[in-house]
Amino acid sequence: MGMRRIHRKAGVVLAATALLTGMSGFAAATTAQAASTATCWDTIVENNSSLTTKLKATYNLKDGIGSVCANIQSVSKDTTFYVWCGATNPDSGVLWFYGRIKGTETKGWMSSDNLNFVSGTWSYC
Repeated sequence: MGMRRIHRKAGVVLAATALLTGMSGFAAATTAQAASTATCWDTIVENNSSLTTKLKATYNLKDGIGSVCANIQSVSKDTTFYVWCGATNPDSGVLWFYGRIKGTETKGWMSSDNLNFVSGTWSYC
């Protein structure tokens, strides 16, 4: 899928530095912590879908694929969200959709768990 990780945790950098400098006791603890930390994922998007959805409740539109990603904006219940394409989060297996909020040019990622189907179909990014 061409996904790449967007590293947001300093622990990963610290773990790599510790490994390179031979501080094995520090590296073991930091590496274990980093492995259990979720990652914000990103992928190339394209507008190849016709899926229209509505939000089940108020949720945050994200700048990446995953709940740990930064918030773009809060989106209210029953707001229409036009899906451009979808991608699966490798950490959780949850399907996320990239798209646009109706009546705006605001785009971002939303978990499929937060959306109700209205019409159309979707394809992977």
